[in-house]
Amino acid sequence: MSTYLPSNIDLFQRVFYAGLMALPETAPVSPGTRQANGGRPRRHDRRALLTANDERILAKAIEAGREAAQRIAQGAGLDGDEQLVVDGEDARHHFIEANIRLVQSIANKFGVPMHLDRDDLVQDGMIGLDKAVDKFDWRRGYKFSTYATWWIRQSIQRGLEASATTIKIPGHRSRELRTAASTDTGRLTGDLALIEMLSQLESMDRPLGDGADTVGSMVRSHDEGPDEMAERSVLSEQIDALLDHLDPTSRFAVAARFGLRGHEPLTFAAIADELGVTSQAVRRRVERAIEKLRTHATPIAA
Repeated sequence: MSTYLPSNIDLFQRVFYAGLMALPETAPVSPGTRQANGGRPRRHDRRALLTANDERILAKAIEAGREAAQRIAQGAGLDGDEQLVVDGEDARHHFIEANIRLVQSIANKFGVPMHLDRDDLVQDGMIGLDKAVDKFDWRRGYKFSTYATWWIRQSIQRGLEASATTIKIPGHRSRELRTAASTDTGRLTGDLALIEMLSQLESMDRPLGDGADTVGSMVRSHDEGPDEMAERSVLSEQIDALLDHLDPTSRFAVAARFGLRGHEPLTFAAIADELGVTSQAVRRRVERAIEKLRTHATPIAA
């Protein structure tokens, strides 16, 4: 593993995250093996996948511990508050340990610059996971993984930015420099510092996995916060589930028209060509399908 670590974390965090990532994996646990201690898994099952109910229980324990700590700090502590603080910290560490695989999965979607390795990205992602656990509101009703993804991505992106060259050359200028290097070998090809800099800059334009997004495009997109992202994801899941109420042809027509399930949005004419019917027939089919979907739709939980 390389020596790079984010500069914004203290020594305790470095040791803590390194220790967590070194813990052995455990298999998911069936509900019958869970303790009566609030329904939480046993300590040796801390890396097991959490159910939605587990997430709520842990989040409530964290919240109760935080409130108890505030009362103690204000000199208004109640009987049992010290234990609530201990339980809250235990629940928080449990929440983090159970989501290490989520961090690893997200980190694997990023390209790794030459001067870093995959573990560096995972360690950055752990900082985001830590923030997500602190800020997660179980009352909102969405899955923790949906909410945490935003924070983990942001933390990895910031780590990539912090580790890269501070001067970022636009893509067109980078291409000009590479062209110059290929045509003027005496002036640029032997400049190892420039080659190393370009390799770092190009990593910002590297696609994330099989998708079209790049590290650079995601770094520049800060308009959508974690709550908005989670709500949009819930909406997308609900719409996706609604489509299953349609027959295959109507499902394709609606998905293609509105860009759902991986489709690019298409015109009625383009969909008609795919189905071998008229544009008007496609329009009527989509309108009927939407009317049917309305009867199955349910509002998103506030």
